[in-house]
Amino acid sequence: MGGGAPPRASAGSCRPEEIARQPPLREAALRCGGVSMTILFWACFGFVLYTYAGYPLLMMLWARLRAPRHRESRAHHPTVTVVIAACNEQERIGRRVENIFSQNYPKQRLNVVVVSDGSTDGTAAVLERMRHPRLRVIELTTNRGKAVALNRGVAAADGEIVLFTDSRQWFAPDAIERLVQPFAVPCVGGTTGELVLCESGEEGEPKGVGIYWRYEKAIRAAESAVDSVVGATGAIYAIRRELYRELPRGLILDDVLTPLSITAQGYRLKMVREALAYDRISSSAGEEFQRKVRTLAGNVQLLSMAPWVMNPLRNRIFFQWFSHKMCRLIAPYALLGMLFLPWFLDGAGYLFFALLQLMVYGVAAAGTRAILQGRNAGLGAVPASFLMLNAAAVAGLLAAVLGKAEKLWKKH
Repeated sequence: MGGGAPPRASAGSCRPEEIARQPPLREAALRCGGVSMTILFWACFGFVLYTYAGYPLLMMLWARLRAPRHRESRAHHPTVTVVIAACNEQERIGRRVENIFSQNYPKQRLNVVVVSDGSTDGTAAVLERMRHPRLRVIELTTNRGKAVALNRGVAAADGEIVLFTDSRQWFAPDAIERLVQPFAVPCVGGTTGELVLCESGEEGEPKGVGIYWRYEKAIRAAESAVDSVVGATGAIYAIRRELYRELPRGLILDDVLTPLSITAQGYRLKMVREALAYDRISSSAGEEFQRKVRTLAGNVQLLSMAPWVMNPLRNRIFFQWFSHKMCRLIAPYALLGMLFLPWFLDGAGYLFFALLQLMVYGVAAAGTRAILQGRNAGLGAVPASFLMLNAAAVAGLLAAVLGKAEKLWKKH
């Protein structure tokens, strides 16, 4: 007795000091969860950074490294048909058509087709009274939507190039001349011009379009230099007539789907910054917000109406499309992650970052309130624009999911 070896510890047992050194199960789980939340936070941060800074910088750098492929000839004058879908535009349609026919472009190589989409005012009557030999009016008895109206207009077009615009805008005198020059190169299937926002109806009073709009135009210009613009400017874009593909009824963004169909056929869509269209600034911040909601809802709608855009084998510019359009729809949720996750992470830096975000959102909210009240937002203008853009992305997604996207904007 007493001379035997001490009993061995069982496989699952530990000495008291070893037990003290082991973290409790709950603490281990919390640590694991903390690591997961840290990874998720940085994923959200990286996604937002890529969406609003990384992708634009990448495209601008790529554009600088890419040598111009060709130079256009200024002597190229293909036949052009301008197609306008109009609904209850009797106050503006006459001036719009006159503006087109006053272009510095060979008169016999330019004609206009206006589709009155179920107008209940005197839109068709105004056009009939013009009695212009190169103007054709198509009157639809019921409102069938812009996509159907454009399909009818293109079917009636006989120009080599079809140019799309709206009743609301007007062109600089050389807009069409400049817009069609790139078509001298066979690989160019479409072009888009630049929209200038004005304080009034005078072309000599362009409004400083703000940091965001300049930023957006710079991205489009870079995309054009690299290959193709992801979406056209609805106020002024043109395509080769034989490349047009019929639009599905109820489509919101003809100026995104048509360009994507052009590039899917192996052609390029170029931005021509010298081809200018003018428009008046939205009469209210609410109206501008509604336009953003409509556009972002239209991007969601494309996923159901044209699911092929999600296939990189069919969508030749899938990388640009996803980075430019879809990432902005996802960004609001990544921003929420950036705002809430730091409160559950260890480290003063995370807490400081959360407080900094709250301060910025406070400035953005104050700026938004000032804008809605018609006052100068001052330093809050840029944060307010960013806040409204992301709020519009959420509202647009809800509208598309609930099937209300088509009702967002009745005017063409």
